Amino acid sequence: MDQLQQYKMSNLISPCPSCGNTACSVHYRYIHDKGESFIYRCPDCHLEFMRPLALTEVSDRKMESVDDAEMFNNALLRTLHEKLIIAPEITKVRKILGKNDFTMLDVGCGTGWISRIWADSGAQVTGLEPSPPRAEIARQRGLRILSCYAEELDSDERFDLIVIRHVVEHLEDPVAILRNLVPRLTPNGLLLIIVPNMDCVGRKIFDTDWTWVLPWHCNFFSPRSLGTLLNCSGYDISQIYQTPSPLWYPQSFARRFPRLGKRLDTAPLSMLLFAPLIILGYLTAQSDNITVLAKPNQAAKPSLNKTRR
Repeated sequence: MDQLQQYKMSNLISPCPSCGNTACSVHYRYIHDKGESFIYRCPDCHLEFMRPLALTEVSDRKMESVDDAEMFNNALLRTLHEKLIIAPEITKVRKILGKNDFTMLDVGCGTGWISRIWADSGAQVTGLEPSPPRAEIARQRGLRILSCYAEELDSDERFDLIVIRHVVEHLEDPVAILRNLVPRLTPNGLLLIIVPNMDCVGRKIFDTDWTWVLPWHCNFFSPRSLGTLLNCSGYDISQIYQTPSPLWYPQSFARRFPRLGKRLDTAPLSMLLFAPLIILGYLTAQSDNITVLAKPNQAAKPSLNKTRR
């Protein structure tokens, strides 16, 4: 059975996949079917990352399930997410881009229900999704879909906006992927990136029982480490903010308190029990997700385009 344990050691080393500096501090051991992996903490940028990877092949990373890609098919959760999270995203993007209609690439678009919201708002959306069942649902929603992984994206198309939502935490080499997106942006293009926040209140309370989403996640970000990743990848941050989410709490509680937790599920009623923690995280800037709007810096553009040619 998968198990995450506190396991502080200092005799293992690994380069940080974000800033490249050597990390020699292991804080956790993750036991899985293929053996064990270790979660390091970079002393410079504070990124936490897994080495060796539990999922060694890119194809192993593919997530096929449908329900969890759409807020567990719960209409209330979907509506709240659209109104409280996605609608403000769209407003912020339009303000920075300075136009209502724009082209957009949604990396890891899943079943396309969020992509469809963007499309209905006026964006010309292309989705990228490697999972056949998820991609097919997205196509049924009238979206244009590229069926490949982020590592395989090879196109001369340019987009005003590239969204990479809950994907970077899955990537072995996030810097390479983000750098590869620079030449796919128009001259004034914008990157929108969303990741879980490992500096959130829930993580601090539940620690190893928190929903780390293992073995699929291998990078665990704080606002500081995400900012460093973007700077190392050739981007300047335009805006960074945090958003709350109830999704991580029921499973975390169930791991910490198995007898009580088995009565909880992902229904909104169960999630409401954790409203005080969610509110506390929001008020103290320790919410569950980090969102960044960033643009390629001027130094990155020519060098990356030259490399591409």
